[in-house]
Amino acid sequence: MSISSLINPTGEVSVQDDLWHIAHSTLSGQTDFKYVFDIYNGATQLIRAKVFPEPTNGRGYFNAGKVVGNEMTFAWFTPTASGMAMALYQPNTSGEVAITYQVRVGEELTGTTTLNLASGSVTAFNYVPGPFNRRQITTSAFAQKYLTNRPRYATAKIGEKILVPFKGTGTHRMFINTYNYGNSLIANSEATATTNITTGYLQMDIGSAAVNSAVGSSIITDSVKYYDVYLQKSSVNTETFRVYLDCDPRYTTINLYFINQYGMFDTARFGLASRLNMNVERKQFERRDFSFANGSVNYYDSNNVYRESVVNFGSKSEWQYKLTMDYPTDAEYQWLAELINTPQVYAEIDGDFYPVSIVETNYEYSKYQNNRLKVFEVTINLNQKRYGFQR
Repeated sequence: MSISSLINPTGEVSVQDDLWHIAHSTLSGQTDFKYVFDIYNGATQLIRAKVFPEPTNGRGYFNAGKVVGNEMTFAWFTPTASGMAMALYQPNTSGEVAITYQVRVGEELTGTTTLNLASGSVTAFNYVPGPFNRRQITTSAFAQKYLTNRPRYATAKIGEKILVPFKGTGTHRMFINTYNYGNSLIANSEATATTNITTGYLQMDIGSAAVNSAVGSSIITDSVKYYDVYLQKSSVNTETFRVYLDCDPRYTTINLYFINQYGMFDTARFGLASRLNMNVERKQFERRDFSFANGSVNYYDSNNVYRESVVNFGSKSEWQYKLTMDYPTDAEYQWLAELINTPQVYAEIDGDFYPVSIVETNYEYSKYQNNRLKVFEVTINLNQKRYGFQR
């Protein structure tokens, strides 16, 4: 065997970043020599790449990032669970939040190909590098914490969902502290059931309806000013997430649920005015606006109905919402950059969840020091085309 070494990515690497594999062969100096990299997902071969040695050191370099990244899926969005429980879904590590793939390295020399002289496997996780500290920040920093860059607070009215992810393993129990308008503790309540996190990732709903369902009684009512949610494992508490209740909202709220930097769903609440617009594309043809009779040329009939000169024989309608968020804080503005960059967004409208696209925004990395209070606006395409009457 002439492959002397194979170096694979190590640690908690990102499937959305470069995944370099480095091989070395004792034959790399031979004319027409090539390294042969085979990438597999289970029994499925994803690619075979033949790579010439790097002239400076004779090693073969192959980046599997783009190939393996195509194996990830974002179709696991689960906004509700049986009984409106707080634990919604545990995304798997077989293509939802992570994937394990195999690399096999062979060589080609003078037209003869020898495969699989060295091999290994890599587990890559579905998160994206931020603008700073690339390869320095991974999801491992969030062990037993909420897996999000948002500040650990949110505002919602009673009945609204708040989807937030959590990273941890083992059996957890959920606790809720409720506070009145005098900022005094009302009660410390405990969920009736534990949650065993087996994949390391948990998608949660900590909205009031889910909390009440998890506890088994209506602990979140109009008398509550805010409440704290935390998990407990082996008598050790995790970090706390605080929810402030908006008891008398003036506008109808539209929540956007989006894939955050770490491959899980976060919630962006747009609680100010929302404006629905419709764009219509028409298909039409023209014809003469009169008809011939034996003794006349008629422009209208006996009912005074004029003849059409333009006939609309088809139409296509699309809808857009312009949404406004009420003065995000500096920390929220930093986090909301992930909403602009996300690959998957759902809008909750009248209890249904629509996949949408962000088509316009006034977003910038805003700070109060520079811009004072500033609302955040986005325009979303509902991605719901409808076709009109055919004539």
